[in-house]
Amino acid sequence: MMSFSDFLYLVHLNRYPLMVGPIIGCMCAIVSVFVVLRRMSLISEGVSHAGFGGIGLAVLLAYFFTPLDNAVWRQVITGAFCMGTAFLMGYVSRKKKVSEDSAIGIFLAASVAVGQLLLKIRVTLPGGPKIPVDTEHLLFGDFVNVTATDTLLAGITALLVICAVAALYHQFIYITLDEEMARVNGVNTRLLNAILLMMISLVIVMCVKMVGFLMITALMIIPGATANMLSRRFGGVFIASILIGVLGTSAAVCLSIVPPFSRSSPGPIVVLLLFAIFAIVWAYRHFFKPRPINEPSPLQSQVEKEPGAFGHGHSH
Repeated sequence: MMSFSDFLYLVHLNRYPLMVGPIIGCMCAIVSVFVVLRRMSLISEGVSHAGFGGIGLAVLLAYFFTPLDNAVWRQVITGAFCMGTAFLMGYVSRKKKVSEDSAIGIFLAASVAVGQLLLKIRVTLPGGPKIPVDTEHLLFGDFVNVTATDTLLAGITALLVICAVAALYHQFIYITLDEEMARVNGVNTRLLNAILLMMISLVIVMCVKMVGFLMITALMIIPGATANMLSRRFGGVFIASILIGVLGTSAAVCLSIVPPFSRSSPGPIVVLLLFAIFAIVWAYRHFFKPRPINEPSPLQSQVEKEPGAFGHGHSH
């Protein structure tokens, strides 16, 4: 039986993971709403796997340029690689020569292959310090070794995401509802799409150390998909998604620091808890409170109640 002093010591020892859990849950949940409602799940999957290629590049560059051999520069290089891959996927698919899902699949596989190849090359190079990354932790996450710097960077990223969404809230809703109509009415859809891709890439890079490249996609999809079953209003979906994301990641961190869960990677614990919430909500909606066939979607309901909210006086 754990004493109270032992409990306090455990909390103090894991103070950074306990702080960073709700932060990453919040910012993933915010982005998740757009990922789900704009059907960008495949894009988020492709960007998350591109991070593996970014890590490989960062590790190899750090061998030749020692000032880059630290966690902050690895995140910067990985983030740039993810954003570049996301824009390349969009550019290739926009030219209509390759379908969007094919472009994503191609870049996803190529990024993982590049990452694995660069890491293998780095291992075979003579001299220098041991390779600074653990492949298993890259794939499944590592909450235990979260530092004060990781927590600070996650907090700054979450603040940037919240500010961007708050400043462009109605424009994001408009392009989510009808991107073509938004473009006709003068909304800079290309810029908004670029900002959204940058937010997705930034969130993935910030969260991947804690959750892992294979698991991060779940945080980008499950909160928004679950929240979409709970509310008919866009604002309600946002609030529900944030609550689900924060609850799921906080509970997962608490579990991951105590035996026997402390012996396993934290990423799968986060995903399974979020999946459990999704399954409960789905079962409730399906068996106990089925949604009427003609019930409007969250976006349709928002537009009907706020016909002038999306700029340029346009209404549906």
